[in-house]
Amino acid sequence: MELIRLTEVPPALQTWEPIPVDLAREWCAVLITHMPQHMQPTFMYLQQRAVRSEGITNTAEWIWLAKEFHAAGFTPAEWLQLTEDVLTDERATPGYAGSNMGTYVSNSLISLAVGKSIPNGGMIRLRAKPWMPWLERTRAGDVSLSVVTEMLNAHWGEPASVIPFGEFPNCSL
Repeated sequence: MELIRLTEVPPALQTWEPIPVDLAREWCAVLITHMPQHMQPTFMYLQQRAVRSEGITNTAEWIWLAKEFHAAGFTPAEWLQLTEDVLTDERATPGYAGSNMGTYVSNSLISLAVGKSIPNGGMIRLRAKPWMPWLERTRAGDVSLSVVTEMLNAHWGEPASVIPFGEFPNCSL
């Protein structure tokens, strides 16, 4: 996986275009609930305050996640539903390994955006493409949590990609 250093952000990730401003605001409103990057508490507070007051952020990681899922056809509400349903499986949460004697079972459907370490300070990061079957099935009427559980169960133990702090995966937008 090719990674981008946050200090070398390409121009495509410095703007929300082609996502309309109103939709960018919707993305920011849901991304504030599950931030796609690890931040120290002070920076997290400042980011939340900026999004709440201005309705939008120019943080490359947020723009990239929104563009990736938007290009795959996800709405902000669908991304939020997917993320929250993935997090209902405690094995998907970064704190799981810390509370289970340090054993972290990877899942290829979940990338780890690492803060200090996987069990302490890490965050999950979903990629759009592997979750396309979820999108199709939930739009066809299947229950989101059931589909998430089925998909996750098929991939436990498969290697997950790890995204080091200060970097994020490159994707073609």
